Amino acid sequence: MKHTHRKFVKIGFIMSALGVVLGAFGAHFLKKYLDEAALNTFEIGVRYQMIHAIAVIVLGLHHRKFKETSLNISLWLMVIGILLFSGSLYALSTKSIWGSDAFNFIGAITPLGGLSFVSAWLILFFKGFSSAEKYTTEKEEGTENLVSKRSRSGRSSKNNVD
Repeated sequence: MKHTHRKFVKIGFIMSALGVVLGAFGAHFLKKYLDEAALNTFEIGVRYQMIHAIAVIVLGLHHRKFKETSLNISLWLMVIGILLFSGSLYALSTKSIWGSDAFNFIGAITPLGGLSFVSAWLILFFKGFSSAEKYTTEKEEGTENLVSKRSRSGRSSKNNVD
């Protein structure tokens, strides 16, 4: 695994762990301080963070199936999306606790995070797959068939000796 993809897998692990911590924080601590709408907004942030953190892990682990440049751009866009989309939802939903209206511009950041998510998925859809991916799959299938044939021929020659 390339160093870059290992880095993204680790980022995905950290984002997932943080998503679990924030989900528990929301369910147990914030429930006392936020109204239902704010708590729902916080939970949406956690949900999108977890979905995209897992996507970053899976894509990082399966990096050989994708064009390097397209995959790296998509992975960065997902990480940026988590920070902007989920982060802004966390800030917006808890602003009644930290009590400042100075950061009302944060609401304008949320769509930028959503746009990052959508862009990442569309890049993967239109330009994501490596042209070598088809060759790799066919080569792997050919190797499996060869191994299968060898094992069958090995069994039949043993049976003929007996």
